[in-house]
Amino acid sequence: MYRLMNTSDSNTTTIPVSAPVIEPIAEPVNVLAQLPTNLSSTPEMIPTGFIADTSLEMLANVLDPLVQIMIAISFPIASVIMIGGCFFFMIGNSEKARQTIMNADLGYVLIQLSPLFLQILGEVGEAV
Repeated sequence: MYRLMNTSDSNTTTIPVSAPVIEPIAEPVNVLAQLPTNLSSTPEMIPTGFIADTSLEMLANVLDPLVQIMIAISFPIASVIMIGGCFFFMIGNSEKARQTIMNADLGYVLIQLSPLFLQILGEVGEAV
């Protein structure tokens, strides 16, 4: 409880204050604190795999929203490009129309499959 002092006279007013406790979403990872402290300074004793794995995981977490945005906007963009290809049919350039529509289709499918490709790439990287 807080007491507010009224400046015009010496009466005090009691106001109850209740605020929700805000907890942090996630703690930042301190990579150096997790390293063993009994390592010598020779290069063959530094656990570089640990740092590389943590860096790769952080990079994947940063890029994941970008991949999700590309997936979300791929359908509208592919639709506009395909409609443009239909206009090529209307003006008599059917070869350009087929090429444009085919490229839009292929691009859309590859963008939709990109999370699968990234997962496969990560598994291959872990195996090596």
